[in-house]
Amino acid sequence: MPNMSADGAATFVSGSEPVVPAVSETLGRPRLRVLAVSHAYPRRNNASHGIFVHRLHSGMRKAGADVTVLQLAEWAPPWPLSNIDAAWQRARLARRELLDEVDGVAIHHPRTVTPRPSRFFAGDTWERECRAIVDYCRDSRDVLRPDIVLGHFMVPDGFHAVALGRALDVPVAVMAWGDDLHSWPEQRPDWRRRLQQVLDQSDLLIACSRRMVADGNRWLRDPRDDWQVVYGGVDLERFSPPLEVDSAARDARRRRVLGARFDSRHVLVCLAQATAAKGYVELLDAWNDVARSASGWTLVMGGGAGELDIRSEIARRGLAHSAIWIGRVAPNNVSDVLRAADGFVLPSHAEGLSLSMLEALACGVPTIATAVGGHDEVIRDAAEGWLLPPRDVVALTRALRELTSSSSERARRGLAGRAAAERIGSPDTNGRRLVEMLAGVGARRR
Repeated sequence: MPNMSADGAATFVSGSEPVVPAVSETLGRPRLRVLAVSHAYPRRNNASHGIFVHRLHSGMRKAGADVTVLQLAEWAPPWPLSNIDAAWQRARLARRELLDEVDGVAIHHPRTVTPRPSRFFAGDTWERECRAIVDYCRDSRDVLRPDIVLGHFMVPDGFHAVALGRALDVPVAVMAWGDDLHSWPEQRPDWRRRLQQVLDQSDLLIACSRRMVADGNRWLRDPRDDWQVVYGGVDLERFSPPLEVDSAARDARRRRVLGARFDSRHVLVCLAQATAAKGYVELLDAWNDVARSASGWTLVMGGGAGELDIRSEIARRGLAHSAIWIGRVAPNNVSDVLRAADGFVLPSHAEGLSLSMLEALACGVPTIATAVGGHDEVIRDAAEGWLLPPRDVVALTRALRELTSSSSERARRGLAGRAAAERIGSPDTNGRRLVEMLAGVGARRR
C-alpha cells in the first residue's frame, strides 16, 4: 500500500526508497503520468508489432502526457545454463529482440519466472505475471509513480493492469483492440474468465470502435454503459495520395517499390498477417475467378507470418501468373506499397478497426473491406468503398470485378475514401482525446 506524504500525495516505497517523482512535478508543471502495459510493441525483429499502440502513445506524449511502457519478458538464466531447457533458450532469444526505448518512449521488461520443468510446479501463470509486474514497479527507481495505469488489450495486459492499479492504488483504464474480445476468449476458456474480471473491475473501458463496445458487453451479465471510444487513427501526412498522376511516373514508383522485374499495369494489394482469419482463403478463391478477366492486374499480398503458407495457396490454385506474396512489409515501407497500388482489399473475418485499411483509404486507394469491427464507422456508404459480409466469396468476387474493371469508379471511391480516413483522425488527435479521458478518471478518483 502507498505511504501518504504531508500534502496527501501517495508515494510508493521499496524498503525505504521512494519512487522517483516525475520531472514535470519538480518543475511545477504537472503532466499526466501514464504507466501503460502492452505485450504488443515494436521489436528489433518486428518493427510493426504493436505499432498502432506506439503511435497512440506518441500522440499522448505530444498532448503533454508522460508515457512509460511495461512489456513482460520471461526470465532465463545466462548462457550456457539457458541451454539446459528449450523454454529458457527461447526466452533468452526473445529478450534480445525487445527494445528498451522507441522514439523516446521508455520500455521496461519485468521478468516473470516459470519454474522448470513447469509441469512439476503448481501455480497460476496469470498471478505469477501480475506479481512480477507489481514487484518490478515497486522496486525500480526508474519507473515513475503513475497517475493512472493503461492496459492495451483486455487480456492479457488488461488483467495485469488491473492488478497493478490495485497494488498502487491508482485508477485503471483498459483498451480493447480486437482479438482480445474475439478469438482469444472464444478459443480459451481461462482467458474468458479473466476478461470478465477486467470488464467488471476497470475504472474506464475504452474501445477502438463503437462495434467493439457491443462485442465487449456480450461477455458481461450486466453490460456497462460507460464505455468510451478512441480510434487509433492514421498518420494523414505519411499516408497520403501520391503526387504523380502520370502513368509512367506511377509505373516507375511501382517498379521501385515492388522490384524491377515487376511490370504489371495494375496492382491490387492486401496487407495482413498470413492467417485464415484475415480472409486469404476467400480472397484467393475469388481472385481465381476474377484474374481470368482482369488482364494486366496482379494481386500483391504481404504481412507477417501465420499459419497459412500463402505461396502454397497461390500455387495450389495455379495463380502464380497473377498473384505474389512479398512477406512482411516494414512500417516505413507501407506507405510506398500502398501508393503503388490501384486497389486494396482486406476480407477479414473479424477486426477491431484495421490499421492497414485506414492507411489504404488515407492514401486514396479504392478499398474493399468486410463489415466487421468498426469498418462501417469509416466506410459509411458505397461512395467511400466496398463493404462486404465476411466469408462471402460471391460478394467479394463481385466487388473485385467492379474495382478492376472501372478506372472511374476507382478514382471516385479513392477520393471519397481519403475523406473517410480524415474523419477518423490521426494518432495525435486521438492521443489527445485519450489523455483528456484518462485525466478525467484520475480527477474523479482524487
